Amino acid sequence: MSSPYIYVNASLPRHFNPPQISANVEIELGALRNLLSRNDVAITVDDEGKLEQRILSIFTHDEVMFGDPGFIPANRKAWLERISLFTEQRKPIEFVAMAFPYKVPNPLKTDRQAPDAGEALMLRRFQAVLDAIATIYEPGGRLTILEEGILGRCQGVPASRVAAYRAGIDQVVALAGVDRDRVTFHSLDDMTTQIPNFEARWIHEQERLRELWQQNDPVVREAYATTVAAQRTSVPTWDYEPAVLVEAYDSEKTDSALRYPRDYIDKVAHRQFFAYRSLLALRDSSGYLHALRPFALKLTVSPKPENLAVVPVNTWSRILPYHGVAVMDAGGRWTIQYRAAIGAEFGPVEALHLVGDDDPAPIAYRVV
Repeated sequence: MSSPYIYVNASLPRHFNPPQISANVEIELGALRNLLSRNDVAITVDDEGKLEQRILSIFTHDEVMFGDPGFIPANRKAWLERISLFTEQRKPIEFVAMAFPYKVPNPLKTDRQAPDAGEALMLRRFQAVLDAIATIYEPGGRLTILEEGILGRCQGVPASRVAAYRAGIDQVVALAGVDRDRVTFHSLDDMTTQIPNFEARWIHEQERLRELWQQNDPVVREAYATTVAAQRTSVPTWDYEPAVLVEAYDSEKTDSALRYPRDYIDKVAHRQFFAYRSLLALRDSSGYLHALRPFALKLTVSPKPENLAVVPVNTWSRILPYHGVAVMDAGGRWTIQYRAAIGAEFGPVEALHLVGDDDPAPIAYRVV
């Protein structure tokens, strides 16, 4: 299911079945990159039409378009005008995408703190879009990934976990093999200095949103229902035993011992909504993005009419990389899976450890 408010990851498993590791294998960067290339796609471009029309057609390709297929046709004129702002000046088309916050601190999802092969797959999919543009438009496109570690402040994630994730971004960029001139990173941390009176304005946005929620504003209530349901699994829960946690997320379990963890998860997710949505509102209302990348087109995994929604990894994976781990199945197909489901889903697996990786947890798994 897609949502304009948040990426809705697959449901958590009802049992804790972590990977059945048959062997720990060290793998060189080049060898792992070759395995990742099995997920690559060739994106064809329309042969007919004006340049701007052909560029826009890339985002309707089956391996790119995510969400409501009617969004692009309904706003076709506006998209063509925005693309032409760059093509008429023969400049690279600027894109921005919020991504790469941190590994979600939920032991049912992942046991890593640094990015893994899943993020590398995401980077390669982004570059496939840029490669398609470059085949018909020589200046090409450039993507700025808005590294969103600042969201940790919204979700109670320790700064140390955010820092550990950031420290691994260069490694995963090298693993992906993407062009660093076309895929760049910018930390949203500078919102705190680039937006005047940031802290007070953020508080104001949160309180304004909370008032609308209390007044049963239908738009806010709809956003709340979808977002909180999804964010419950992003609440920091690494200090819970996985066997307890999996039951706490299972509404059919009635053990009284689950009351506290459920209350904790619900209350933190409730607060996360107001902090998270208000941060996005402040980002947009302040003009921060336009000042950073003027007229840039936004890429998203939360489909909405004003953004271009893109498939983050592949058409069958329903979990974002930072919410899970990367697994290559027996047929050589990559998927993003929850750590708690790998044992039941795949049986014995090899744990792949990248040579030189500072994170001791596997960077990927391979079915034997």
